[in-house]
Amino acid sequence: MTFQKITVFGGASKTINGDYAPAAYRLGELIGQKGATLVFGIGDNGMMGEVFRGALSQNTPIRGITTEKLLDLQCEDPSLFKEGEIEIVPNLSVRKKQMFLEGDVMFILPGGWGTIDEFSEFAVLIQTGEIMKKPLVFINLSGFWSPLKEQLERMYTDGCVNEARLDFVAFADSVEDAFIKAQEIQDKLDAIAS
Repeated sequence: MTFQKITVFGGASKTINGDYAPAAYRLGELIGQKGATLVFGIGDNGMMGEVFRGALSQNTPIRGITTEKLLDLQCEDPSLFKEGEIEIVPNLSVRKKQMFLEGDVMFILPGGWGTIDEFSEFAVLIQTGEIMKKPLVFINLSGFWSPLKEQLERMYTDGCVNEARLDFVAFADSVEDAFIKAQEIQDKLDAIAS
């Protein structure tokens, strides 16, 4: 397996659609079953809580990166995490960049403003050459990310982005498919590099 560390972004709100919970849990399980480390922004609620619980069920190594403020907002019970699993960083910019650098792939579950901010900054840092290209896969549960996919297609058609700005992005309809899409992207990026 190419991916040793898998970064996951998604909603940490308790109010997010509960229909997404089984897929988020399954993502955590698969990360563990594939022998990878879960890199995430900490959370025991919402999508991120489900990913964490799925990973925990497989004794998956956890790498949580957060700020003091987010830890208070997104984690009701920090005692769930083992010593050394949580790193507190000074601000959101440091948090995001560290998560981008550490993960070999980014998986995006349904989420809100924070999730949009995270994948957007990832794409911009790739575009500006501050970080290397890595697979960015939207897990399109119940078509959640379909409007974004349509918007990216429009941005491409209208010349706002070119193929090199999108060749690391994919949309998957299931958690299992997300791993396949991520590997396909990585294989293409490896071929370009060699």
